[in-house]
Amino acid sequence: MNHNRHHPPESDLSTDNSRIRVLLVDDQAFIGKIIGRMLESEEDMDFHFFRSAREALRMADKILPTVILQDLVMPEINGLNMVYYFRSKKQTSHTPLIVLSADEDPKIKAEAFATGANDYMVKPPDKIELIARIRYHSRAYINRLQRDEAYKRVAERTEELRDTNDQLRQEIVERERTEEALRESKKKVEQEREAAEEANLKIMDSIRYAQLIQSSLLPNPENIRNFLSDSFFIWMPRDIVGGDFIFTEYIPPTSAMSEAGEGFIIGVIDCTGHGVPGAFMTMIASFGLKKIIRDEGWHDPAQILKRLNFLVKTTLQQDTDYALSDDGLDVALCFIAFETRTLTFAGAKLPLIQVCDDEVTVVKGDRKSIGYKKSDLNFDFTNHTIPLRQGTSFYMFSDGFTDQLGEDDRRFGTRRFREALRAIALLPFETQQKALLKTFHRHRGENEIQDDVTVVGFGFGVGNEE
Repeated sequence: MNHNRHHPPESDLSTDNSRIRVLLVDDQAFIGKIIGRMLESEEDMDFHFFRSAREALRMADKILPTVILQDLVMPEINGLNMVYYFRSKKQTSHTPLIVLSADEDPKIKAEAFATGANDYMVKPPDKIELIARIRYHSRAYINRLQRDEAYKRVAERTEELRDTNDQLRQEIVERERTEEALRESKKKVEQEREAAEEANLKIMDSIRYAQLIQSSLLPNPENIRNFLSDSFFIWMPRDIVGGDFIFTEYIPPTSAMSEAGEGFIIGVIDCTGHGVPGAFMTMIASFGLKKIIRDEGWHDPAQILKRLNFLVKTTLQQDTDYALSDDGLDVALCFIAFETRTLTFAGAKLPLIQVCDDEVTVVKGDRKSIGYKKSDLNFDFTNHTIPLRQGTSFYMFSDGFTDQLGEDDRRFGTRRFREALRAIALLPFETQQKALLKTFHRHRGENEIQDDVTVVGFGFGVGNEE
C-alpha cells in the first residue's frame, strides 16, 4: 500500500481496476499521517496524500482515485470549491467524495451534499468507520466503472452487428440477382452451419468427458462418511468443469509415514480461474498431493503445502526466467488424528472455521498462495493444532460462496457466511448442506453463479452426548 506520498511517481500508480485508490486532500500533515496509519494494514488499498489543492487536482487524472477524502477548511481554497472542481473534471466527475471536517454543523453538511459530496465525516475519523465507508463507496464506484465499460462494449458490439447486418442485406440483394447464386449461397450457409454445429458438439462432448475425469478426482461421500460420519460437501463448478476440488486420503495405523497413528487428510483446493484452465490446474494439484502423501510419505499439513508449492512451481517452470504460466492455488488442509483426537490445520490463503458452543472461531491460513511466479519457494507454512471436542463442527470453503453477488449487487460476504454456519452447526450435516444451498441460491436470485463454489463440513458428535 502507498502511504503519505505527496508526489507519487507515475510508474508507482496502480492500474488494477480492482484496487481501492484513496486520495486525501488536507493541509494538515498530521491528518495525513493518522489516516495513512489507519489504512496501512489494508493490502488492497493505495493511499495518496496531498497538502496542496492544486497538486491534488493535477495528480487526480493520473491516480484515478476510487474515493476522495476532501478537507473542508484549507488555507488556499475553500474545501467546497474543491468538491466543485473535482466534479467539473471528467476523470473525477463521478468519483465518490467524502468531506472531512472538525464541524458537525448540519448546515455545513447540507451544503457539502448540495455541492456534490457523497458523504461527510468528522475528523479525525474512527478507523473502523473510515475503512468501512472507503470500501463501501469504492466498491460501488468500481462496480459502476465495470458496468459502464460493459455497456460501452455492448454498444460497440451492437454497432458492429448493425454494420454486419447492413452488409449482409447488400450481399443478399446481390445474390438474389440469379437463382443459381442464391442456391449456392444457401448451400454454403447450410454447410457452414452444420460444420459449426458438429465442431461445437465435439467440443461439448470433450468438455463433458473432461467433467467425468475431474469428477473422478472427487472423494465419494460414502467413503468420507466411513471416517467422518458427520460430514457433507458441496462442489458446484461455475462451468461444466471447474478450478475447485476436494481432496481426501486415509492414513492407516500401520503407515510408516504416520507418526500420529491412524488419521484422515481432507482439504479444499481453489485453483486459478474456472472452466477448462482451472480444471487443468486441479489435475496438477491432485496428482501433486497424491505424490506427496502416498509416495513421499508426508502427512503434516504445513509440510504438504510447502512440498506442493515446490511441485507446482517446478512443474509449471515458474522457478525459471522463461516461465509462461503464472498460475497457482489456495488450499485449506486438515490432518485428523483419530488416536490423539486432534486436528492439525494449515492453509494457503484459505481459512478453517470452527463452531463450538455457539461460538465461531476463524483459523486463518498463511497469506501465501501455492505456485505463482513471485511466491517464495522455501516458504514455511504454519500448523494449527486443535483438540477435538464433542459437539464441534469444522468448515473449509473456497471463495465462490462468499464472493457471490446478490440481486442488490452485494457480496454474500464472510461475516454473513460465518453467521449462516453458526445457525446450522447443530443440525444433521445432510440438513446443513441443504440449508447452505438454499441460502446461496436465495441470495444470488436470478444472477449467474460467478465462481466455482466448494464447501466441506464435518463434525464430531454434533448434537450427541459423549
